[in-house]
Amino acid sequence: MDGENVPQREKKRPRTGRMQDVMKKVRLASHEQGPPCFCKRLKCFEVTTTEQRKSILTYMNNLSTNNEQNNYLSSLMSVTPVQRRRNRKPEEEEANFHDSVFSYKIRVKENDQIIEKPICYKVFLSIHGISKGKLEHLQKALKDRGTAPKDKRGQHSSKVRRLPDATYQHVFDHIGSFKGRLSHYSLGDSKKLYLPEGLNIKKMFNMFKQVYPEEKVSCETYRNIFNTQFNISFGYPRSDTCSTCDRFTAEVNRLRAENTPEAAVTIRKLEIENELHKRRADAFYDKKRTARRRDRTSNDFIAVAMDYQKNVYLPNIPTNDVYYLRQLSMYSFNIHVLGTAQSLFYTYPENLAKKGFDEVCSFLFDFLMNYVGNNIKHLHLFCDSAGGQNKNYSVFRFMHYIVHSIQRLDSIRITFPIRGHSYLECDKNMGLVNFKTRMELPKDYYDLLERSRTKPTPFSVIRV
Repeated sequence: MDGENVPQREKKRPRTGRMQDVMKKVRLASHEQGPPCFCKRLKCFEVTTTEQRKSILTYMNNLSTNNEQNNYLSSLMSVTPVQRRRNRKPEEEEANFHDSVFSYKIRVKENDQIIEKPICYKVFLSIHGISKGKLEHLQKALKDRGTAPKDKRGQHSSKVRRLPDATYQHVFDHIGSFKGRLSHYSLGDSKKLYLPEGLNIKKMFNMFKQVYPEEKVSCETYRNIFNTQFNISFGYPRSDTCSTCDRFTAEVNRLRAENTPEAAVTIRKLEIENELHKRRADAFYDKKRTARRRDRTSNDFIAVAMDYQKNVYLPNIPTNDVYYLRQLSMYSFNIHVLGTAQSLFYTYPENLAKKGFDEVCSFLFDFLMNYVGNNIKHLHLFCDSAGGQNKNYSVFRFMHYIVHSIQRLDSIRITFPIRGHSYLECDKNMGLVNFKTRMELPKDYYDLLERSRTKPTPFSVIRV
């Protein structure tokens, strides 16, 4: 046969990276039950129920590593030396002697007790969904060392493809050079950094190859270092979450899984507390709706929602160098009139002022003096409970000054929502702004705010 006509056998492509890890888990959890043995001595499938056999197989598939499965299977096996031999072959022929005898068992639950039942060789393979080669591997380890075998794959010291320390350090330093920002909503609970939403690991890897073109690193290796050595995510949290509601949901799910009379009583108590919590949250929005209606009908009353918006970082351009440099933060304080939907943005860069109670009082003073008519004598404020901005003695003393010292207003009322339920019109206004727009200078951000809304009126941007 001509060798040129013989088709070449394709080489199987090895699975690497995350696919390799996924396939390991799939193989560990893919054991399937085999056929019965029909043995007359132990009657293995008759002394066990279908539920018991399913439970054993489920436990086997839930073991997370190969070593755990080996330890479990070895605990169900016992080895003893051969006590008696019967050579049925003629003396001149070579007999194939066995020097050990293995017995097998399973553990099942009956009448709230764990009992052991002996089974045969075939059923031991069938119930656990393992092959004959796997069992022979366990037998050899028990016979030679008396312990379960250890999986030594990937543990040898001569790793030819191991990443050099210098290359690893280059990848580590490159990821650390990106300037992330902390979350405004979970600053005290988490140290996770957030990179711009237009960035991803693939783009970061391409930037790395531009900086270090001589380094031989795969994207999967870069991804693995990013996921294991850094607490970084992409994008930015958009809104608060109520910890009380989240805690209620988790606790009720746990109690329902217990399915006991005591759990049912506790669930009822939690439902009452959660209902009270939601009614308190709804009371805030009811007060805001009432204030909005009064603002539209009264000539001496105004209702206002105020809040700081999320920081905007400039320049906001797709150039790679921007991700390595510290950017300029732009702050925006939004005052929204509930009756007329008029919205003012006091916008300024971080080098001009901070985001504290002094700035809040300054913006409120400017709003009352320049944008509120002299006929207005009563003000109702709605804002969140940020201690460093709204809910503090400085803001209250400022209100006292407005009412009693300069007598600009007759009364000021401020309403704080409960934590996690502080969704205001200011959040809706910020949702209209497209932050993916290219911006290089503060002027670009001012222009973006002014054209983000057209109805009922455009945003008024006050450049501090």
